[in-house]
Amino acid sequence: MIKVTPIPTGTAELKFAQQCGADGRSSLQRKLDIFLDRRWVGPWPILCWLIEHPEGRFIVDTGDTSRNSVPGYLPRWNPFFTKEVHIKVAPYEEIGARLHDMQIDPRRDINAVILTHLHHDHTGGLDHFPHTPIIVPRACWDAYSGFRGMLMGCLPQRWPIWLEPQLIDMNGPVEGPFAGSYPITQDKRIFLVPTPAHAIGHASVVVRAEGVTYFLAGDATYTLDNLRQEKVDGVTYDPGRVSCHSKGDQAVRAAGANGYPADPRSK
Repeated sequence: MIKVTPIPTGTAELKFAQQCGADGRSSLQRKLDIFLDRRWVGPWPILCWLIEHPEGRFIVDTGDTSRNSVPGYLPRWNPFFTKEVHIKVAPYEEIGARLHDMQIDPRRDINAVILTHLHHDHTGGLDHFPHTPIIVPRACWDAYSGFRGMLMGCLPQRWPIWLEPQLIDMNGPVEGPFAGSYPITQDKRIFLVPTPAHAIGHASVVVRAEGVTYFLAGDATYTLDNLRQEKVDGVTYDPGRVSCHSKGDQAVRAAGANGYPADPRSK
């Protein structure tokens, strides 16, 4: 039996121009549009995902941290963090506390943490997993683990000093419309597929449960409408790269009525 459970870890409000970039705008222009936009959307839940599988428990993304409310935690030299997105996380809303509420000890009860990408609202809870393997797409790590990451929505300077992730390449078998994959479990019912555009090296997690396929998209798209219309968000590094959206939609449709990407209205 495979079970997938969403775990909310605080909320995020963001600009409409981040949710959906304007057609014909370059990557830089889309980012400028975010600063100029006065329309806010949300608050939306910042979701992590617990996958319970016969081979163990797996966490997809770790949410954000309550420390982002502490003055100085977010770099003031990058106003995007402090002006263009509003993250609110109480200490008891962090992933560690949420798991304890579910009678799950993050120190010993999680087999691996899978990061779809390295933006701050997906890595903020890493501190809760010092004894757990952390799986990261190699291309994403190479792109964002240094100063470039600080410019592109990541906080590598805040990652745990012990972080030495297991870097993976999605060069495994073709899965549906995706040219490669990486299996997480031996039975290959949990695997990663490449969905770049929102972030370099971005991956989505596919879970084939009994009678339902889950497509955990991790911000590859913000809404189902955007996915189906191949609308790319405002923080993309490559607005011309819509292939992940068309492939994601194909994957969702191929999964049948019970297959869906993460949460159509969530971070």
